[in-house]
Order: sequence, then C-alpha cells, then structure tokens
Amino acid sequence: MALPGPWEDSLRDLDDRLSRQAGRARALAPASRAGYVRDCRRVATWLAGRGVAGPRNITPSMLEAALRDIGWAASTQRRALTSLREWLGPCFERGRCPASLIDAPRAEPKPVPRLSQDDASALAAQAGALVRAAPPRSTRRALAIRDRALIEVLYGSGLRRQEACDLVLSSLDFEHETLSVVGKGGHSRTVPMTEPCVDALREWLGEGRPRLAAASGLGAAARARVFLSRSGGAMDGASVYRVVHRMLQGLGRGGGPHLLRHAAATHLLEGPGGTGGAHLRVVQEFLGHASLATTERYTGVTTKAMQGILRAAHPRG
Repeated sequence: MALPGPWEDSLRDLDDRLSRQAGRARALAPASRAGYVRDCRRVATWLAGRGVAGPRNITPSMLEAALRDIGWAASTQRRALTSLREWLGPCFERGRCPASLIDAPRAEPKPVPRLSQDDASALAAQAGALVRAAPPRSTRRALAIRDRALIEVLYGSGLRRQEACDLVLSSLDFEHETLSVVGKGGHSRTVPMTEPCVDALREWLGEGRPRLAAASGLGAAARARVFLSRSGGAMDGASVYRVVHRMLQGLGRGGGPHLLRHAAATHLLEGPGGTGGAHLRVVQEFLGHASLATTERYTGVTTKAMQGILRAAHPRG
C-alpha cells in the first residue's frame, strides 16, 4: 500500500542510499537491503496511520510506541532500530536521530536446537535409503542423490543454506577435500569435507546432476552451480529448506537447514561419542563467525549434555 508523499519519498531515498553502500566498505546484499526498507516501511505505515505528517516529525516516544505496538520480538526490534537509524539519520541533526535515542531491548539468546549425533546418523541413513529405493536412471533417483549430497554438505561442512545454494563447481576441491565458501558480508572461507560428503558429492556430480542439467536451457552462470533444481536451474533457499524439512519430518523432527549447521557445531565441540572435541576457535573458523561470542552459543548445549552425564555417573551427582 502506497504511503503519503513524504513517507514514500523518504523510503525511496533510503533504498537509493543503501544501493550506493551508504558509507559502507561493502554494499548490502539485496536481501539485507530489502529487509532494511521493509522494517522502515512497517514503522512508517504505523506512524502515518496515526496522523504523523512525515519522517521529520518522528519523536523517540513515537518510535517506542510503534515498536511496542507492532509486536516485534526483542531481536527483531534491535534489527529494526539499525534500519531506522539508517533511514532517519539524514532527516535530523547529528545526535538528534530519534532511533539513536532509544535503548535497544536486550535480546535473550534462544537455546540452540538439539540434534544428537545418533539423529544425524539416522538422517544420513534415511537419505541413503531414499537413493537406493529410487528407480535407476530416473529423475526421482537424481533428486534423491542431490538431497543426500545436500544433507552431507550442510551437516558435514556446516554451511548456511544460502552458502549451499551459492556453491559453484570450481569451489569443490576433491584433491584436498575442501569447499570454498562465500559467506555473510562476502567473507570467504575454506572448510573441509567429510568422507561421506565427498562420496555423496561425487555421486551427485557423476550421476544425478547430469540428468537434471540436461533439462536446463539456462546460461553458464546457473549451470556453474553445484546444486540444481528439478528443472535444471540453480536451487534457491526455499527449495533447500523444503528438502531438509521433509527429511527431518521423516525422523519425526521439525526444523530446517540451520538445525544441521547447529548440529555440526555442537558435534564438533563434543567430539565423537562425547570425547576429543574441537577447540572453540576452530569451530568459529569452520562456521565463518565474525565473533567468537556467536560461536559460544553452542557451548551451552554441550555443557547441558555434560551435566546430564555428570549427574548420572558422579557419586555426588
């Protein structure tokens, strides 16, 4: 729905500034830029609906009321305030931007979902069973091979779903068993592949992918992607989510690709069978986290697991 002129003009200006990096070293990703504008439009709609004439008339108390009434969670409000500061900064004198005069609510960290090592093994086994059950030389088999490879990449190398979508053939190094990944903010990292991941990818590239690629009339950029859709185009994030969600439902579980990334992190910290886990710094590099504090979220999960063992086994547990 279109807003009154001053609001629409201001939001268009925001989108234009974000497209020109807005002073950043790197341009925002298109999805992030759209998210900034979407947050600001939601607040603008609330304010305009209550008679506020335009962005320059906004006060801190108005913003607080909007954020409270919209009903965003604390973490979403923190993100929205970043967007709002970007939007309203040019409308006010330095130090007077209403979005900068509001205290961001403290976001309580959510517990990291738990997928046990046995669960992860069962998921991989289920993916393999679907390959074996599919008719030879069929599209169904090609898709099952793809889905197995996708599960192994997401869990074995801890990739985000968009990172898996963006993988290109040249990023696979089978000689050294590594993947080159471009993550958030355009940061690149190299991560190892597990042996099951290598095997699954080889099968996908040798048998499944050629069958789906043959159906594609797309250009070289799409054909360079590792993971393809049924029609031979590049997979998108929604498709990756559906594949993983369906697989997890087969185990009676909910969740999507990020649950596998969480599992990769916690299982690395735990080590096989709960012993010999990796150092937190190694897991940070593996996941591509800019801050160690982000990686430390996973230590709470492994600590709880250790507490359970201690209470069951220690004489004073």
